[in-house]
Amino acid sequence: MISVFILILLLSFTSSILSSTTSSSSSSSSSLSMMDRFPCQSNLFYDFRNIDRFMDNMCAQCLWYMAGSESPWIDFDSVNKWQVIYNYSDQINVLLCNPNCTEFTYEILKRPNNSIQKELKSEFYMGLLLDCCEQARQCCERMLKNGDHNLHEKNDHCPAKWDGFMCWNSAKPNTINYQTCPSMTYFALGIKPTSCRNELANKECWSNGTWARINKIHFDEIQKKWINYSEEYTNYLPCSTPGATLKLKFIRTSIVIYIVSLVLTSIGFILLWSFSKERPKLREIHLNFFLSLILTASFSLCVLIFIKEQHYRLNSMIDKNPIWCRILMLFMKMARLTNYCWMLNEGIILWQIVVHPLPINEIGMIKFYLLGWLSPFIIISFYTFIHSMKKFNTSCWTKSMGYWELIYIIPTITFIVINTILLIYMMYVLLKKLTTTNNTKQLRSSVCKSLLLVPVFGIHYIFYIVPFDPFESCATYQFIFHYVMIITEALQGSIVTAVFCLFNQEIHTSIKRKFRLKRRRQNNHFIIQRRNTTTVNTDDDDDDATEMAKLNQIVKPNDS
Repeated sequence: MISVFILILLLSFTSSILSSTTSSSSSSSSSLSMMDRFPCQSNLFYDFRNIDRFMDNMCAQCLWYMAGSESPWIDFDSVNKWQVIYNYSDQINVLLCNPNCTEFTYEILKRPNNSIQKELKSEFYMGLLLDCCEQARQCCERMLKNGDHNLHEKNDHCPAKWDGFMCWNSAKPNTINYQTCPSMTYFALGIKPTSCRNELANKECWSNGTWARINKIHFDEIQKKWINYSEEYTNYLPCSTPGATLKLKFIRTSIVIYIVSLVLTSIGFILLWSFSKERPKLREIHLNFFLSLILTASFSLCVLIFIKEQHYRLNSMIDKNPIWCRILMLFMKMARLTNYCWMLNEGIILWQIVVHPLPINEIGMIKFYLLGWLSPFIIISFYTFIHSMKKFNTSCWTKSMGYWELIYIIPTITFIVINTILLIYMMYVLLKKLTTTNNTKQLRSSVCKSLLLVPVFGIHYIFYIVPFDPFESCATYQFIFHYVMIITEALQGSIVTAVFCLFNQEIHTSIKRKFRLKRRRQNNHFIIQRRNTTTVNTDDDDDDATEMAKLNQIVKPNDS
């Protein structure tokens, strides 16, 4: 007969089932039972009788939480499917482990090569489990030492309690208590806990001296009906987004800078459209580049405001995966890819002007439109097809598809690398030409102008090719570099506007000419108005003189 390991484990909803099935008793007997209960409390409605039994059961619960979802902890290839069995006669839940598990106590867990350790992927996770068990014991010892259960009997305070993850001290009514999220919640997400990732879990104490509860519904397999119940609630939702507080600051910084950049880029587009009339083909490429920048800033703002900010404010639509969310992410990626393509077009056209001079009118525009608008559409179409598969069609398409993500990444890196090569070669050609003239001032000016093309060509993105997460080390220099990345990425449109518009002598001349013409028209209009007014007044005076002369002729005969 296969030996079976049963972990006595009352889950959080057992208390409601127990309360619905237990017969009513007198107030004196219930008071006596409260006094007889073992003082250490947990989210499991069960009298553990002594600290060792409490620890063993809480340790089992730690293991249950570790194995309760797909996580890096349990090697499911070598462990049979774990299942929960509901023992309604005793009002307890039990966890049935695979046949290899023969017994479960904290002392057994500490032995090398025990059955549980073999099922965990590494000793690190075994240490995490033992740490959870030890924290449960320390919590119980603290409850016994402080006598927190006496406060609860008077309904003065919410009782100290181990909730399955961490220990909560007794609390005054109408208070919310905060603690740093336990390490186990981060590892459940496959994330290394660091100081800058720490978020705060919270637990509310109601006015009646009980911890906050939430209503739930459970389908009873035996009675074949839905049962309403309530369970005690600790808000671990902030723990699901480690580093959310700092990431919100990054996002809000990006939003402000993108708004500034969008306004300036739109102004630059209008100036370029209105005042730059020379070299129409070059102007056409610049306008398309500006349009790609405007689209990128617009869709990036929408993603930051409606998806990322909401996610880190714990009001996320990502888990629901609505279609509008996926479409928005897709448009943002396509706008970015289009922007990279028009950066490459800018690089190609400037390279042709500097290295292989051709009359601008002889440059064909079709190839630029094919590269700038058609190629990103083709790439994103294939990317969309892969992402729409069931395996990847989750989380608003915000998560990486692994190797399939290279469909989007490789073209991006290719465009940036080509532009980097083009800029280096252009600078080499300029330096070679200018060294023959021995004009140091002109040489310095040309080099400075070439460096201004770095944001135009998108070469600053080359520093982003190797991804890094500042939350891994919490190093200050990494956070500074991350802020620099955010600012340079968001301000690209502003920098391009400065290069093509603010530093563009042709636009300066056109604006001055337009203002001169406007002033001249106003002056001419004023002069014409004055002339018309003078003419009208002169005509009136002549008419008056004529009338007076006629009157004089009539009056004179009568006088004689």
